[in-house]
Amino acid sequence: MNQDRPSLDAFCGPLSGRVRSFFTRERVFRDASRTCSFERLAEELDRRGAPWFDKVFELEEDFGGLVRRGAHPKTPSLALGLFQLVCLGLDSPTEEEPADDSALISLKWPMARLTLTDNLLVHVGLHTMEGDLYMSEAGWMFWYIPSLDRVDLLSASALTFLERIALEDDVRREMREYAATFFVADEGPALAQALALPILEEASDMLVSHWMGPNILISRLPQASATGTCRTRIICRTVEDLLSASRFVAKKHPEARATVETHLPGGRERHEALRREGFAVNG
Repeated sequence: MNQDRPSLDAFCGPLSGRVRSFFTRERVFRDASRTCSFERLAEELDRRGAPWFDKVFELEEDFGGLVRRGAHPKTPSLALGLFQLVCLGLDSPTEEEPADDSALISLKWPMARLTLTDNLLVHVGLHTMEGDLYMSEAGWMFWYIPSLDRVDLLSASALTFLERIALEDDVRREMREYAATFFVADEGPALAQALALPILEEASDMLVSHWMGPNILISRLPQASATGTCRTRIICRTVEDLLSASRFVAKKHPEARATVETHLPGGRERHEALRREGFAVNG
């Protein structure tokens, strides 16, 4: 890995102040040795028989080579760019045959197929030690977690993906207890309007929206297929604020069940508080 840490101006894509601060704080940089030209990427795709998705080329141009070091140089905790994955030796086909009901079916690398919609995806990065980033032909970013066999649709572009992870990092740093509560109910916009919360334009797109106040973050998140009912995610500084926001959702969607991230700080307390208040809670 190139030890020289270039300026953030090495990125072609527009970056907000929040993302730039996140990159500086987390030592995220662009490894110039793992960026490639259009010609080299085209040759690599031709050699592997992979389709040319314009958005994959745009990702390489704007953010290819982006990396955040992990515990080992070969296992970064964040990486973007198909060519970088080749350099990291992550272009070998999986040795295990996926089950017929797997959420993601691996094809000849870097291709995979999303079982739910049958869409083709391209492996374009890593996000945490848990999962891989995939991009659709439209440029939508998916996160596949093999240990859970789960696919999350994260954003409509690589840029708003970066904005989202920077936003969520800010929330984790600013809120001592940041476990999220999810409802399968499309009430994010109405709840944000009722609380007079401003939308975070830079982190929002056609698929995902975020609204934030001093003590609360509300998000409108899609299902993995982007065809089902959107989810409302609520992250609050206090249990009382969560209960108030949850009552708003339950009033319009009494059938909606809450799912709480009980493994994160404040999660167990929020899970029990919702149960005591009579909410239907999963888990």
